[in-house]
Order: sequence, then C-alpha cells, then structure tokens
Amino acid sequence: MDVLIFLIVLEVIGLLAFPLALTLAGNLRDSGYSLARPIGIIIISLVASLLSFIRLVPLTAGVYAGLLVLAALAAFIVYIHRCDLRHSSLKHYAGHRFIADLHRSYRKTDRDWLIQEGLFVVTFLLATLFLMHKPEIFFGYSEDFMNAAFLQSLLQTDYLPLLDPWFAGTGLTYYYLGHLATAVLVVLSGVQATVGYNLAVATFFAIGVQTAFGLGLNLTERRLYGFAAAFLTMVSGFPAGFVQLLSYLSEPDNQWFQNVPGSLIEWFSAFDFTTATCTIPQTINFYPFFTFLQGDLHAHFVSIPFLLTLIGLCLALSKKFSWTTFSAALIVTVFLVGLNAWNLPVSLFLLAWTAYVVTKKKAFLFVIGLAGCIFVASLCVGLVGIVDPGRRTDLSGFLLIFGVFAFISFAYLIDSHKFSRKDGLIAVSAIVVLVIAFLLNFPLAIAALLAIPFFYRAWFGEEYPALLAGIALLMITFCELFFINDPYGPPYERMNTVMKFYLQAWVFWGIASAYFLFRIKNRILVAGAIVLIIIAVIHPMGTLVSMPNTNYMGETETLTLDGSVWLKEQKPDDYNALCWLRETAKRGEVVLEAPGDAYSYSSRVSAFTGLPTVIGWRTHEVMWGRGGEDIEQRCADIDCMYTEGAQERLAKYHVRYIFVGETEQKKYGSDLETLAGCDEIELAYRSGNTCVYRVI
Repeated sequence: MDVLIFLIVLEVIGLLAFPLALTLAGNLRDSGYSLARPIGIIIISLVASLLSFIRLVPLTAGVYAGLLVLAALAAFIVYIHRCDLRHSSLKHYAGHRFIADLHRSYRKTDRDWLIQEGLFVVTFLLATLFLMHKPEIFFGYSEDFMNAAFLQSLLQTDYLPLLDPWFAGTGLTYYYLGHLATAVLVVLSGVQATVGYNLAVATFFAIGVQTAFGLGLNLTERRLYGFAAAFLTMVSGFPAGFVQLLSYLSEPDNQWFQNVPGSLIEWFSAFDFTTATCTIPQTINFYPFFTFLQGDLHAHFVSIPFLLTLIGLCLALSKKFSWTTFSAALIVTVFLVGLNAWNLPVSLFLLAWTAYVVTKKKAFLFVIGLAGCIFVASLCVGLVGIVDPGRRTDLSGFLLIFGVFAFISFAYLIDSHKFSRKDGLIAVSAIVVLVIAFLLNFPLAIAALLAIPFFYRAWFGEEYPALLAGIALLMITFCELFFINDPYGPPYERMNTVMKFYLQAWVFWGIASAYFLFRIKNRILVAGAIVLIIIAVIHPMGTLVSMPNTNYMGETETLTLDGSVWLKEQKPDDYNALCWLRETAKRGEVVLEAPGDAYSYSSRVSAFTGLPTVIGWRTHEVMWGRGGEDIEQRCADIDCMYTEGAQERLAKYHVRYIFVGETEQKKYGSDLETLAGCDEIELAYRSGNTCVYRVI
C-alpha cells in the first residue's frame, strides 16, 4: 500500500507540473514531459523551504502550500489559454505558442508519453523490488545514518534553517535540500520515514531514467536512442568489471583485482564491487546505478535527476531563447546548489554557455569570466589546490572508468570528420603534446585534447551534445590539475573532488554518448561500441547480485522497505528504546549518546528519531567545517556526563534524555553505575539491557 500511495503522489506531481514543463520546453520532441516530475518536486520543495525559512508557516504546512502553488500554476497556465482552447480551430492553434505546442504534443508524442510513463513506473517498481532485498538504513559502507538523520530531523522541525542533528544547538553547515525534497514526498504520501527513505531512493533513480530517456529522444528524435541514453547514463557501469571477470577466468591476479575461486555463479555471488570504485589510487568513484544499488540517499545521488533536468531546460533554451525558460533553468541551478554545492561550477557554466551561444549577449560571457576570476582567487587563497604530479590518474585508470564513453566519442569524431591535408599537421601536434604530457606525468592531457573538437563543434557547428561531452572532459581534466581543498589531507586530498566531478562528468558524457552512437554510420565502429556497452554491464550486474548479501550492508532477513527492520532483528533493545524516544520526546529535545565514529554503529539516535545529539560522527563534523577543538571538547564533556553525571554539563547542552545502549555499555562499562545512581536523572524507559534516562 505504501508503494501505491507513493506512486500516486508522484503521478499527481507530474500531472500538475506538466503544463509548466510544456510552457518551458514545449519545443522539445516530448514537449517537456520528461522534465515535469522533477520540476514539480523542485517547486514544492522551494515553496516549502521559503515559507518555513521566513517563519510564515511550519515546514509540513509549507509542503501542502507548495503543492497548492503547483496546482495554481497549472490552473493559471490552462486558464490564460482557455479562449484559444474553447473557440479556436486546430488551424488557429498553430498561431499560438502554447496551443501549438499542446496540439503538436497530442498529435505526435502521445506514444512517447505512454512509453515514458511506462518506463518510469516499471523502473520505480523494479527499483522498489530490489530495495526490498536491501532496505537497511545501515552504518557500514554508506552514509545512511547521516542521511536518515537529516531526513528525520526535517520531519521533526517546524522552521528552517535546519539545526545540526549531530551537533546539538548549532545550525547545519551541510547542504540538505535533497533531503528536504525527500521529506516533501514523505509528508505528501504519509508513509513512515524509514519506508519513505527507500521509496525516495527508488523515485530519484526512476526519475533519472525517465529524464535521461527524454533527453536521448529529444536529441535524436528516435526512441531507441532514448533507451540508449537512459541505459548509458543510469544503468551501465565501469569496464573495470570486465577486467575483474578476465582476472577470474585467467586465474592469476593482476595489478588491480584479486582472483576469486569457485564457479562463475559463486564469483558473481561474491563479486567484489568495491575494488573497481578505487581503480584510481587514493580516490573513490561511482556511477549512477551503483549509487542507487547502495541505497544511500546522499546528495551526489539525489542531484542526478535534477542535473538531467537542467540539461533538458538548456537544450530547450538552445533551440529558442526564452527568458521564462532561462529563469526556470536558473532556479534549477540554485536548487542544484542546495542539493549539492559541487554542482555549482558545471551548472552555471552550462547555463551561461547555452545562453550566450543563443543570444550572443556578452553578459552571459561575463558570468563565465567572473567564474574564472573566482577560481583564480580561490587558487591564490588556498581554497583550490594543485594536484601533486605523482598522484595523477594514469591512462589505464581512466579507461577502466570512462572507456566506453571515450571509445564512442572518439569513434564519432573519426566517423563524422572530413579528412584533409591539414589533419596531418594537427595529428603531429597532438602527438607532440601527448609525448610531452606523458613525460610530465600528465597522461590525461588526452582528455583535454579530446575536449577541443567537441567545444569547437558546439561553438561553430551548433551541435549541442558536443558541449556536454566537452564539459565532461573539462571536468576530468580539472581533476588532474586541481582539487577543492577540504579537510582530507595527503594522499587523499583530491578524493572528494574526483568523486563529485567524475559522477557529474558521467551524467553529461553518458547523454552525449547516446547521441554520438546515433550519429555513427560505420558499422564496424557501431559493433565495437555495442561490444563495449555489453562489457560495461558486468560490474552493475555483479553488484546487483552480490550487494544485498554483503555483511556490511546489513543483511535483513525480511523482505521489506522499512529501513529499520535490521535494527529490530539484530539489536531489539536499542530498537525498542529508539521507538519509545521517537514517540515520547518532544521536537528538538537533546539526547545524549556516546561520541560517534564514521561508518560504525554509533550516532543512531538522530538517524532513527530525528532528535539532536551532542556529537555524532566526528569525522563528518570535521568535513562540515567544525573545529577540532570544539569537537574534542564535546567528546570530553560527554565522557564526563556518562561517568560522573555532571549536572552543569547536562545543562550546558540542554540534555533531556540519556541513552544507554550497546555502544555506551561497551565504551563506559562499569562507569555507568555512577550515572544510574545520580540524583539529577531518573530511569524513564528500559528494554532488556538498554535504558533511557530522563534529566530531572
């Protein structure tokens, strides 16, 4: 029933948002249908957050207000064209943009709509089915605890900005608009938060598949390449999986992967899905399907369908400039920054380039120049660092990640290029540059060289997909030269930069590759591309089979969408106490628990109740900009409160409840007897060995 209700909510949002999508992108083949649902979610989320931020209405009421605003926009768009709909003939419709778009949509794309809707629903249901086998909001190998804490806290709060659930009494310094979009869907559907968490993961993946299909359809006018775009962008994986298979078949280990003994079925069942994500030393990389299979509602995953939405709006803008469409694209850009601040450079560059090429207005070019000046300033003050040449990516690591896209793109350039005598000079120059680059330990200079013809085609040939490929290659090149300076020190200083930018590059390059595949005429090159695409299925297939059965992913015995069932099965005392806290404690009341360590069973109070705790996963707080001294001070105070009671410290952090479960018992042991005998607290709840004390 939860799945059905959630799906109905998504259908209603898509239906209400379609008139607006038609107005913004009616010049596309699908009339903006593939963009409707994410646009609707964006509107509701922004209205709810704005009304809550100015304290006009609580956040939950703001969600319903956002839905009313979306419905009012749809009604208004239909209302202002009522006379045309009522009195004009079909011939007269062609003279009015909206009516012409509407007429053309019904006449040409009704089957496209049905295919898209079927694709969305089937993808959503299949994704839900998979997540029933891996529903755990678990602490190992993912940031589920963090994301669940954000979601639960949003559902517990009335007014924004959101307070940090892992640093009680302070504002959250991390982006959380994606979790707010999830909260919107949970509120509208009325499902339990731990169920809505998984349904939201399925939703964002299904929206990404539909939007990618729409982009492929709109770029090629062919449904087959719509499916190709959806597959290449949202489903295909690293060619590294094929190397793993070769390693298994050839028996000896190679430099990347260790051999796994047993039959092929056993190999797939025990597939090592983590090694391929670390083929570039001291970094980690994901592709969209892998992030979905993780079931982690993190910002880099949630932003994928909305990044595709921005590409769709910019594509509509490239065909015919409209200030309305430009404004909508700008709003989506702002939303993307709230989802994941790492989206800002590429989103702004894409929008500014598109607007300038269409209008030739220098103001848009000025935006790109201003961004360049900000980058130089950031480099000077240390916000951006320079990559140590010894830690750059080698060519093999690059191909193990982007090999399929690289082949398709290079094949397209060869197939579509008209060779002349000057190409010899260009080839010699390119070879000289590459030799020098290899001597300087910069093998991915090849990515920079490959980007040049794509930007050339985008600028002079008005070939929009070439721009997407050029941007992807530019991001990859950036990661070889620079990194965004964050608390990670050497040798992991560029880990975040590579992970965040490579995933965005994957989205851009995947859409472009589908278009390139459509344009390649040489059958041998097409056959080679198809073989590589099949090879790219091995890693996602192996991950799909093995991930639900992996110990550090949770292993719930029950088929369910409730992400807390594993807790009920494996740690029933803690589960009962957390349920009691969720039902009993008032919003915002602080709960004391042991200091947390990343990817460990700790800081679980906020994850399953939304109530703030004094300190959560410490490394994450460091990543969010907290000072090390402040964190250590809180840890010391918590130790004192557990071992001595320390009434003044309890008052300092406004602690209302003290949680004593498995984690606290392991850390403090017999010292907890002092806590139990303290006059300032009383036992409020007990389940087996887990106790919750109330501060008097």
